[in-house]
Amino acid sequence: MNKENLTVAFVTPLMIIGGAETYIINKCEWLIANGFNVIVISEGGENVANLPKGTVHIRLEGISLPPLVFSNNQYNTFKQSLIKILLDNKIDVIEAHNSYPIVHVAAVYKKTKIPFFINVLSELAYRRNPLLKIVTRKLNSFNLFYLLTPEMQQFIEGVTKIKLNPHIIPIPVKAIPHDKGFSDHKYILSVSRLSEDKDYVKHLIQDFYQLYQSNEVAKEYNLIIVGDGILYKELSQLAININTKVNKEIIQLKGTIVGKKLETLYQNCTMFVGMGTTLLLAASCGKPSLIAGFTRETNKLSWGFWGQNNLDVNIIVINSAKNRNPDSFKTAIQNIIESDVHRSDAGNAAINMFKENYDYDSIMKLWKQEYYKSIAIFEENGDQIEKDLKYYELWFHLYRQIRRVVKPVGI
Repeated sequence: MNKENLTVAFVTPLMIIGGAETYIINKCEWLIANGFNVIVISEGGENVANLPKGTVHIRLEGISLPPLVFSNNQYNTFKQSLIKILLDNKIDVIEAHNSYPIVHVAAVYKKTKIPFFINVLSELAYRRNPLLKIVTRKLNSFNLFYLLTPEMQQFIEGVTKIKLNPHIIPIPVKAIPHDKGFSDHKYILSVSRLSEDKDYVKHLIQDFYQLYQSNEVAKEYNLIIVGDGILYKELSQLAININTKVNKEIIQLKGTIVGKKLETLYQNCTMFVGMGTTLLLAASCGKPSLIAGFTRETNKLSWGFWGQNNLDVNIIVINSAKNRNPDSFKTAIQNIIESDVHRSDAGNAAINMFKENYDYDSIMKLWKQEYYKSIAIFEENGDQIEKDLKYYELWFHLYRQIRRVVKPVGI
């Protein structure tokens, strides 16, 4: 296809505050600036307001939900809504994100015939979505499967027992401006969607409290947590209990913060603790960036300062302890706040790794090529892909019947 002004649709669960949503915003901004038309289909959220000018956002209720929460009639109605949106907006190619948007896009391909590929932004989706495994197997064979890091591939192969050959394209991140001087604002920052897969925040809070009790230098610092989600109430109560014990607000849960205010928090922090896009944002402004674990096996500990280990080139989320030397959050924070040398070394390592591997414009030029490649794959193999997805559709209907017997709708 030689069409210059492609219309790209991002079909994604939500546009709340989080790394995946920032990823979408950054891609939209570059694509629009380079002549693409961009549509985001999601269930909405506070980050819709931060989509760049020119982005069309369409709210579709149910796009984030598994098919089993719908009755047959409800799901058919939902699919018709999705089909209408895609056809009415003359979409050229669809980038479908996990977990359930991928399943829904695959389910309507027979009607839309719109080229699509799957771009997995969180590997943990494969633990709880067997339909995603099937679609992955089908599209992987046509080179229509994308991941962010090699570690994600290893994790997914371990869970699915499928040998994969994904395109691995790093996250394109717009750097936050910074200066090389250390900030006088003494606080540790973490920015995260407060969901069950980001449970490291609870351990971070507890470790910071222990450090505060035992270390005089730590008494000069606060811990600031930015983000919202299902764990907010629990973590807020934990912070209140700790602040009451020390008779000082040393742990602050800020909720949702966006735009310049959030950038300023990154710029002025002493160090950052997190994963994914938020980790990269901190690294981009030269902050010591401590990698948090992402699974029940790894989220209680810290896994080194990003950029100081050669393995960090392709790792922004820790799923496995392999070839890593963990430490407590308490010890890692103490090393930074007590040593200007450690702080400088870790900050320089972070920004150097970022510049070498996550250049925004270079990565987006690569994505531009991939959109055209995906369309070309469908032009050559569309009939076979449709045939393969018919087998998926048959399995999908069987799966629905089995699950409805085992587990009633809505549970």
